[in-house]
Amino acid sequence: MDTRNFPIASFGSVLGTGGFILASRPFVPSLVLPMTLLLLVMFSIFSALLLARIILHPAVVRNELLHPLPGSFYALQPISAVILAILCWNLFPVAIVMGLLVYGSVLILALAVYLPYHYFSNINIEFSQLHGGWFITPVATILVTNAVLLSPVNQATMIVALLFFGIGAMLFLLILGVLFFRLISHTLPPVELAPTNYIILAPIGILIVDILQISRVAGTVLGANLLPVGILSGVILWGFGLWAIGVNLLLLARYLRLGFRFHIGWWSYVFPTAAFDLGTISLSEYLALFKPVSLILYIGLIAVFLIVVAGSIRGVLKQGVKAPASR
Repeated sequence: MDTRNFPIASFGSVLGTGGFILASRPFVPSLVLPMTLLLLVMFSIFSALLLARIILHPAVVRNELLHPLPGSFYALQPISAVILAILCWNLFPVAIVMGLLVYGSVLILALAVYLPYHYFSNINIEFSQLHGGWFITPVATILVTNAVLLSPVNQATMIVALLFFGIGAMLFLLILGVLFFRLISHTLPPVELAPTNYIILAPIGILIVDILQISRVAGTVLGANLLPVGILSGVILWGFGLWAIGVNLLLLARYLRLGFRFHIGWWSYVFPTAAFDLGTISLSEYLALFKPVSLILYIGLIAVFLIVVAGSIRGVLKQGVKAPASR
């Protein structure tokens, strides 16, 4: 494979498959170990290709990374490491888990700081260049919170988790406002970027999971019962997610009428669906009404996952799937 043309969006398949595995835990636990092993192989191969691309074509990588369209997708590589750390918890040695988590967390934090700085100081971004892929960085930081809180809870781990949560939650709100204005005041993004609109569901779902996690550990660390507040906040966010699904289904129907063909960016439909289901599963631990809803969402996730996997296989058989346009 020509590493020059290796699409960074390929890591969306790692992230999407990881989300599918996490959502499968309560429904089909037998899938977890074999699919996690497969995912480790995928992540290793893609990371090797990316490293070769960085070494052999540094100028190409730099131009992409600093461009407001493809640049946000570079967070997919470290976020894939974090989701693997979550999946490997209690399955593999702690050294592997911590290696993936530390690597992913440090790189996510570096991207979350440097890319906005670059956009603020070096370029003028037009509204037409804004897209839902900008939600990837907030998702990455709040997923770190989820991973950190899996470890034994103490004051230090809670502070680290809250720091990443604060960065991700505030970036989500800021980007949400900007993108909302972009969508209501400009034409829709081109069909190549259509799947990025759906990424909004990913931070919503993971925020629900994080808020419930933080509410639980607060009792241990702070001696405060914040769980009722966490549950109420989670349900409120879930309602917003339901609205986002409705809007995006209507947008998808519109894009399909415009001739919306499969490309690797369709993986942007998988992880957000999984993330929202994970949030629903977390709520179902406290509110029984969400149990059947989480199952319905999981069935929908299976359908989305299989459609995208089938499209990816067809693309590979046709000697490569084109990534979304970056210009």
